Amino acid sequence: MKKSFKVLAISLIAALSVTACSSNSTTNTNNSNTQTTDNTAVSTTVDPFAKYDEPVVVSLGRSIDPTYKYEGTDTAEDNLYTRWLKDAYNIVIKHEWEASSSDYGQKVSLAIGSNDLPDTMLVDETQLRLMVKADQLADLTEVYEKFGTDRLKQIYDSNPGLLEGVTFDGKLYALPETTLPSAPLTWIRKDWLDKLNLPEPKSLEDLEKIAKSFVDNKMGGENTIGIVGTQQGGSLYSTFLSSGDHYLNFSSVFFAKDAYPGIWITDKDGNAQYGSTTQETKDALSTLSGWYANGILDKEIGLRKSTQELISSGQTGIFFGPWWSAYNLTDAINNDPDANWRPYATPLNDEGKFNSNQATGSSYIVVKKSYKHPDAIIKMMNIHVNEKQESYKTAVGKELTSQEIPLFLIMGHGDQLEYAVKTTQKVLSGEMPLEDVDRLNYGFTYELASHVKNVKTEPFDNYDIQYWDQKTDADFFTHLYAHLNGGSTFVDADINWVKSLATAQTKTMQTKWSNLKKLEDEAFLKIIMGSAPIEEFDTFVEKWKQQGGDQITEEVNELK
Repeated sequence: MKKSFKVLAISLIAALSVTACSSNSTTNTNNSNTQTTDNTAVSTTVDPFAKYDEPVVVSLGRSIDPTYKYEGTDTAEDNLYTRWLKDAYNIVIKHEWEASSSDYGQKVSLAIGSNDLPDTMLVDETQLRLMVKADQLADLTEVYEKFGTDRLKQIYDSNPGLLEGVTFDGKLYALPETTLPSAPLTWIRKDWLDKLNLPEPKSLEDLEKIAKSFVDNKMGGENTIGIVGTQQGGSLYSTFLSSGDHYLNFSSVFFAKDAYPGIWITDKDGNAQYGSTTQETKDALSTLSGWYANGILDKEIGLRKSTQELISSGQTGIFFGPWWSAYNLTDAINNDPDANWRPYATPLNDEGKFNSNQATGSSYIVVKKSYKHPDAIIKMMNIHVNEKQESYKTAVGKELTSQEIPLFLIMGHGDQLEYAVKTTQKVLSGEMPLEDVDRLNYGFTYELASHVKNVKTEPFDNYDIQYWDQKTDADFFTHLYAHLNGGSTFVDADINWVKSLATAQTKTMQTKWSNLKKLEDEAFLKIIMGSAPIEEFDTFVEKWKQQGGDQITEEVNELK
């Protein structure tokens, strides 16, 4: 997932960060507030983009990808973006500490426990709730209302419930990331389907037959792998703590069995139960175990260093992943221009429903209670979501990633993806003129629509790889291929969403969840790979309940 998210962050920064296409002076430069002094109304105007007269230092706790390659001698603390912040706004970024992405959560927890906090940092929901309870956070209600631009407020208003979820006792304690829409689609080499005269899949049984045919006919060579999935360090499925993790795992198989491992669901009596302990999950594990025994799953599940390499090299023909997976198909297409990867809203359950867990936001910006300039954090978010001032083109002039941009959050209108897909389709077909695209609120959609006729050839409603011009406008091919190929399938799907009852750790989870999750992962992987019988599932459930699961379930019931 790390590799895919890096690609996603680089490729979607423009797509999912709202980028206005008019100047700051026309979008929102001033917020008006009325104060009353001696019975006289005085109107004060606040410029949310004003440069500070004196340098304002913002100290961060920062997650760093040690493999990321910066330009020249740049670092996460000192780069094109942070230098521009200093020159244009007098905001000085200082790193109080840095941690690798794998160690960041632990570092944050230590900072919370010792009450030794940087001015601001990104936290998860569990950490946010701990900090609220410990009275460590600044109330952002007033500075958000006073300094937040219309654009920033429009984004949150179009994502109902986000700000309410970080408001406690009437006080706003965080700025949440907007949710990246996600459900696992089934991606298949349609050119292989066509060569073997196989129909598009609907059910798990269809997928099994297709995968078996791919292997038997050696479509990817002598060592063809029918279906690939979890790699080393990856997850078998999304969880309530990683709800959007749908890339290269087996969430789809579980959902098709009406199983929701890793999240908290309601049983037939209305009580909370952990989805990994249900009969439906046991049935899904039995299916995966059968597939593994029949030779259609990757024999190195959970052990392989890079599943992505199997896709890029053309060795496999099926994987599960969200709509944006097309961004990770560039190497596969470059290596084989006929590689026609197409997404399908399958497999369906026995009732014909397409199930998925519902992704929830996972990152939150928080500000230390004693920090004197919480307005600087609001200002940084204004800068992030609005069009950059003219100096940005000279000082930076290119797309940057979460490794350069401090306090990077995915930020977009709630209907950003659907608007991008539907509008681009309409411009392509001639149903809508380009000038009718809402350039102000959906800047990247305008860019997509501006380039689509250079990239998509007729028939316009057929997204097979042979109907794309990959060279004329190469920079936008990947964006458009992802949105029209993957995005259209996702937004057109009729999805039965299931949201976890718990989206953060309870009190007992904080001490016992790590061991319980290890117990679960080891038991399930053994069952799938055949080193343990399916009956091992019942042993797992019994141990899980005894080692803290029952107590945790009681705590989740209290959240309902």
